[in-house]
Amino acid sequence: MIMKKMGKLVLSALSVLGLAACAVGSTDEEVIGESQEALINGTEFYGSDTMFNAITDAINRAGLSASLDYLGTGSGRGEQCLEGSGSAPCNAKAQTIAPMSRDLGGSCDSGQKSNRVALDAVYIWSDKAADQSATGATSANVKGAFCGDGDGDASSCAAFDTWGEFTSGSTSSSSPLVMYRRDDLSGTTDIFKALTGCTAFCSNVQIVVDDETAGPRLSTDTPGTSSLVPTPCAATDSATDCIGKLVGANASAIAYAGGDAKVASGTYENKYLWINSKEPSVTNIRKLITDPTNAYPYARFLYLNEGNGTRAAAETSFMNWIIANPASFEDALTDAGFIACDATLELNCGSSGTTCPRNTNL
Repeated sequence: MIMKKMGKLVLSALSVLGLAACAVGSTDEEVIGESQEALINGTEFYGSDTMFNAITDAINRAGLSASLDYLGTGSGRGEQCLEGSGSAPCNAKAQTIAPMSRDLGGSCDSGQKSNRVALDAVYIWSDKAADQSATGATSANVKGAFCGDGDGDASSCAAFDTWGEFTSGSTSSSSPLVMYRRDDLSGTTDIFKALTGCTAFCSNVQIVVDDETAGPRLSTDTPGTSSLVPTPCAATDSATDCIGKLVGANASAIAYAGGDAKVASGTYENKYLWINSKEPSVTNIRKLITDPTNAYPYARFLYLNEGNGTRAAAETSFMNWIIANPASFEDALTDAGFIACDATLELNCGSSGTTCPRNTNL
């Protein structure tokens, strides 16, 4: 079940619990270096926008909403703030925990951890069945629609720019595709490019970005303003939430986004498309672990990655709560529509092939 969307600016007024006592006796965390400060503005940290609702829910379950404020924005931004490799405030190490919809990039630095915590997929979203009758597409045509031959060449993009060229069974095969995507800070975009072979996108693919002032907006909107707010999106929506509403509002629209883009009912109800005749079901996504060749083509892991800066007290409390309460943390993930890696053992997602070792306390 997809949890009700939660606004970035509306967090439950829960008291901070004394969770330091939940710390496990041993830890393999190696915390070195110096942070710019104890989190951004004292409470804020960045990471996957796809995981925004789940992480906000987990913070509330831990009783830490007064001391932690999850901003989402994108996995790339979270990684920049772990490593101090981005623009301010991420030009110095500003956090040590980053929820991410992909693994850490590059090589592993001492003390970093790659922690898989759940499964998800890059879904291809369209309007609900009552308005858009197409039910599936091939991975080749998904690539063609979003990036043509892979590098966004205009002539190759033009070969897939109507519903009839994209797939069969459409309500209106002559209608031009209206396409949306996450921005280049998004781990979802990184995974989509890696799994499709895209290096650059077609010029007609519109980019939805997070704006901390205006809420979700198109990349062509003036910063601080949004043509998407108040309809169909709310200023408190994440970019992923907004993409789900955009496709649910337009029978000609498609988009890629994580599972949190699902709108189950109402004005903006949407649906996912099957890819290569495979449904993004729990069974087919879990095959990423057990039978990768036969998994849904865009299945992926979700991560709670760790950096090697100086950990703030609130981050320590949050990590200790997760270690002590893995079932509750996994519930926050699955309530947001993500998939437990193991039906019986919480957070049991393995670590084979990750950039960095796993925190063995998880």
